[in-house]
Amino acid sequence: MLPPLVDLHEDISLYYVHAGAGLKFKPLDFGVDMPGRHGDIPKYRRANLRLVFSSIAPLTPTISRMRVEQLAKGYGGFYGAYRTRAATLTTLEHIVTYNNLLRQHSKDLRPVVTASDVEELGKDGRIGFLMAIEGAEPLEDVEDLEIFYKLGIRSLQLTWNFDNKYGATCMSKKDYGLTGDGEDLVHLCNDMGVIVDLSHASKRTTVEALSASKLPAIVSHANAKSIRNHARNLDDEELEALKKNGGVVGATFIPPTISDQPSLKGLADHILYIYEKFGPDILAIGTDYFGLLNVDEPQGLEDITKISDLWNELISRGIKESDVEKIAYLNALRVVRENAKRWM
Repeated sequence: MLPPLVDLHEDISLYYVHAGAGLKFKPLDFGVDMPGRHGDIPKYRRANLRLVFSSIAPLTPTISRMRVEQLAKGYGGFYGAYRTRAATLTTLEHIVTYNNLLRQHSKDLRPVVTASDVEELGKDGRIGFLMAIEGAEPLEDVEDLEIFYKLGIRSLQLTWNFDNKYGATCMSKKDYGLTGDGEDLVHLCNDMGVIVDLSHASKRTTVEALSASKLPAIVSHANAKSIRNHARNLDDEELEALKKNGGVVGATFIPPTISDQPSLKGLADHILYIYEKFGPDILAIGTDYFGLLNVDEPQGLEDITKISDLWNELISRGIKESDVEKIAYLNALRVVRENAKRWM
């Protein structure tokens, strides 16, 4: 079984801007089927990928004991040290990187910035790139969202792993939740149809933002805390709030969020738990490919072409093919469409 796929989170620009740092493969031409690379155009075609949320992580690698300890504690092992220094300018470099990729591979890739772009997915054979900012640090003020929207941004993650002026993160020492500016930012996202992403957010931030949002939101890459008690995963209260909002969670391939010995079967455990407790309409996929830094990929999920094995595993565990299609693309596409109604 190989339904179309929407991937809610890939750090493709980070791979190029950081020259492959933290990954096992070099930053070569995206049109080449490169052995060991998480994804590229040939692999995307074999995985039947229709749309990828092309993430912008405005991070600067550094040396910092504080940041190393914070991230190691949060992830349960060495992650590295990063800051969000000069986040606005860094984000512009990532946007330029995506623009160049789209220009160089215009026969295979297309930007997704209008509602008609969404409806055209799969019709001309090109794979859609929807640009998404990972962490709202590039927005020095709420209304800066309007500038980034004009540059092609269509999804915004409120936080990364460091607290900011809009909300507390899942790795915060003090969960202060969604701030006043954060609430205004959610409302402006709704006005413009910018998809609100609550990955990396604290519990209070997540629940409060889902309550504030009048459009379906996403948690682009996270798993179930009841299966794996990890800072990046969602507990049942958060999942219930997401279901009430009409949003989706992208089951993620981040190894420490899955298990001590992460594998395809371990990820299926998370999906099955959410499926059985909250139904088929809340689930999607958010691989975090190209963002799996300084770790080994889960066994059986080494690159995007392995996704068909995941579908077969889910079917073998009793999930209906029609529900696998929801997980693969229909649920995520529904959320995109609802927000895209407001794209101008």
